[in-house]
Amino acid sequence: MDATTVKLHRSTKSELERLRSPQESYDDVIRRLASQAKRENLKKELIEGYKGLGRKDLAILKEWDKASAEF
Repeated sequence: MDATTVKLHRSTKSELERLRSPQESYDDVIRRLASQAKRENLKKELIEGYKGLGRKDLAILKEWDKASAEF
């Protein structure tokens, strides 16, 4: 493993320590937190995307309602 040193405030290290299980390294904790953040961002993006599709579908439905009312 290629390692590097990162400076942290003591309070940040303490927070990491509280989040860490006995078997986890600090690297594991940081990777887990980064993965959770990525999932949350993806979830938010998907929700916004589906909302946009829903608005588009609603607009199409309204057009069809107008067209079917004419027949």
